Amino acid sequence: MTQPLLIVGAPRSGNTLVRRVLMASGQIYIPPETYVLGELIERWRKWFFLSWRERVWLFCAYFERHPHWLELDIESLSSFADDAKGWPKGRRTLRDLIDGFYRFMAREHGFSGVRWGDKTPWNTMHLKSITRFYPDAYYLWLVRDGRDSVASQIKADMRDLDQSANRWVTANWHCRRYLPKGRTQMMRYEDLVQSPEKNFRQIFSWAGLDFAPNHLTDVPARLGDVTMRDHHAAVLQPITSTSIGNWKKSLDPDQVDGLSAEFHKMMKEFNYG
Repeated sequence: MTQPLLIVGAPRSGNTLVRRVLMASGQIYIPPETYVLGELIERWRKWFFLSWRERVWLFCAYFERHPHWLELDIESLSSFADDAKGWPKGRRTLRDLIDGFYRFMAREHGFSGVRWGDKTPWNTMHLKSITRFYPDAYYLWLVRDGRDSVASQIKADMRDLDQSANRWVTANWHCRRYLPKGRTQMMRYEDLVQSPEKNFRQIFSWAGLDFAPNHLTDVPARLGDVTMRDHHAAVLQPITSTSIGNWKKSLDPDQVDGLSAEFHKMMKEFNYG
């Protein structure tokens, strides 16, 4: 059974950049943000009274009816559902269904016979369930200066100032609380963009993948949300460190000082500021 690689952390912490570089190797497929993985894991047991066919349909509906469905760049899950509902009893598990779904997306986007991963920041809100379900997964925890994460969330119209700061705190708290120490690699965004070859080489080695310098510059086709959302535009550009400290362009010191005590405490714990 596949051991997925899950990229986790607060929003705007570099997960889409890491996705692009990993996929450029051709050894792993990571779709656009899927949003519902944790919720599916938590709800699955409540569906045991349903037939396997009905569970497959519900599973697919969670993706197809999500507001960001179009960003997955897949026309329909009908063929996947038709195939999955006929699986033998030995394959009728949630883990097989998730594995089959990601492999279906990989084939649709031109990947075959490779590992899969996920890079959805919202997964941090379900990490307790996800890590219990996938104790054997690889977890890459990306940490970024909270001020830059907050400023970037606001610029992307995700949340207001206080909500963005709370999201940064909550995401990193869940990562610290629930990620399995033996299967987690923490990486700072600032290190990634300042010394990309050194640090991506480390990530590839930890994940059991082969690294080549061209992975830092090659851009895979059909990245879905990267080309559909303006706030991902920089991912298509060469890796630079120019975004470090960008918060100073849009936030003033008084705004930062007025953020919650929890925010400032975590900033100190991560040696920012």
